Amino acid sequence: MLKILQKLLIGVLTLCPSMALAGVPNGTWLSQPQIRFYASQNALDQVMKDIQSQGYRLVFLDFRGVADDVQEQISQQARNHNLIPIAWVQSPQYRRLTIEQIINEARHTDGLQVDDHFFANYSSRDFEYLANQYRKFIFCSIQPFQKNLVPRYGCNQIDVQCYTSPTFKQCLNLANQLNAVVSLYEKDTFKYREQIGGKNFNVFLWPYTNQRIYDTGNFR
Repeated sequence: MLKILQKLLIGVLTLCPSMALAGVPNGTWLSQPQIRFYASQNALDQVMKDIQSQGYRLVFLDFRGVADDVQEQISQQARNHNLIPIAWVQSPQYRRLTIEQIINEARHTDGLQVDDHFFANYSSRDFEYLANQYRKFIFCSIQPFQKNLVPRYGCNQIDVQCYTSPTFKQCLNLANQLNAVVSLYEKDTFKYREQIGGKNFNVFLWPYTNQRIYDTGNFR
């Protein structure tokens, strides 16, 4: 019986290879304007429920200028829906944040994310100090041209921002080399999510749905 089931499964995957190649939802971002809007509508709990229902595990939160009590509330609402809240530290260079201040940005979350702006404006020594001082998860998000800036240690998860169709195949190859999550852009490369070889993917930004299976593309 087991051999028969194995043969049937192989046959299905042969006929429908996209079933074996589809990406796996990992995380999505909520921007500061989105957070403020949903908070004003008392809708953040429903948003977290919707994100979790799509299979995502992480929610990256832009808390710039968001009241402290709202940050705490949102983080707990994420946890209530089995999501891991991560502080997305946006454009720290414009705010001239020290490493201590970057860490403080994540005081209510279960991790922090530094992105391409951090790696473009802070040194490797700065990141090393961050990794040594911060005791929770650190997520590192880069653009493809920043591959040489990826720290040797300290990133619990790396993602590569694969946001444009013309360079998507090369970006995916880089993500494979780095064993990184593929970050997709909802208005462009999200359509390739069925063709990324079972890799984890993030989507920039929420809202969207990963069930629009008719809206797929081909980057080969």
